[in-house]
Amino acid sequence: MKILHVIASTGTGGAERHVLDLCLSLRLAGVATEVAMPVKGELGSQLERHGIACHEFGQGNRFSLLVLYRLRRIVHQVRPDIVHAHMPRSASMARWSKGKVPCVATAHNMVRHGSPFRHCDRVICVSDMVCRSLNRHGYPLDRTTVIHNAVDIARFSGHDRERIRAQMGWQEHIILLCVARLVPAKGQSLVIAALARLSRTDVHLVLAGAGPDEAALRKQVADMGLAERVTFAGNRQDIPQLLAASDIYLQPSLKEGFGIAFLEAMASGIPGIGTRTGAIPEMVHSGRNGLLVDAGDVDALAAAMQLLCDDPALRHQLGEQAARDVRSRFSLQRQAQDTLTVYQQMLGQHGTSAAHIR
Repeated sequence: MKILHVIASTGTGGAERHVLDLCLSLRLAGVATEVAMPVKGELGSQLERHGIACHEFGQGNRFSLLVLYRLRRIVHQVRPDIVHAHMPRSASMARWSKGKVPCVATAHNMVRHGSPFRHCDRVICVSDMVCRSLNRHGYPLDRTTVIHNAVDIARFSGHDRERIRAQMGWQEHIILLCVARLVPAKGQSLVIAALARLSRTDVHLVLAGAGPDEAALRKQVADMGLAERVTFAGNRQDIPQLLAASDIYLQPSLKEGFGIAFLEAMASGIPGIGTRTGAIPEMVHSGRNGLLVDAGDVDALAAAMQLLCDDPALRHQLGEQAARDVRSRFSLQRQAQDTLTVYQQMLGQHGTSAAHIR
């Protein structure tokens, strides 16, 4: 079986990481994969380092005739069994470029318009909430499949926690870590407000990420007298190490698509506090493998933070269960196998013979 993935962005975000991980996992399952993208960029460089062929269709919007022509030529050249488009723009482009090749798309975030997906044979949704949003816009429920995002568990295990904490100077602190862009929707201002309400002073907050809200957040920290207790760590390439050295993970989002960072924290075996938004409630059973609070509720967030800061045994219990749940429900191997099942079902529906699944 050969799959051509189509993605209209080439950065290092969640969807791009998803494509890389899925290609590598599918290859282990015996599936040939190639990727079409505007320009190779960082994603293309990573794919090619792993020996996965990349094709460029050039910059332009989803209606650019030249871009669509180039993508159609790539489809003709690669001769895939299935075109797999990621996100609305790519799904729309695939409609005009795939010819008679079956097309599956992945909806990575809440769907605001159903038209880009309307002509896809099947849509994979990364959460139940995303699936419901797609259905509200008229896409048939019986042509959707929910396959949750996954993480490379090996990246988040085996780190020397005490060595990293010593390097960071964190030995005497309880470290709260939040990894997200610094934008209002991610809720960092709520964490800062909640931190000020904690009864203990050995708690230190680390905000990893950058964004337009940084100046406002720094002012909030200064105004609340928390400058010595909050670190703005900026964009980081060592997130697995930061997670390993932290005590509690925070995802105080007001709005969320999937929340891959929360899943990474779970894989690291540290307890997380998340809000009831996006796919977080699909990952977290509050009191079993983490804690959930209502989005925007500073009092509840502060109470959950205080509870975990005061109870190291509970932190250990929740973190251990979180890691077990990730291994059983959110592994890359499971994601690849579930995706492969969708491909096989599609080829069967299109009358493809077993000999064609090579």
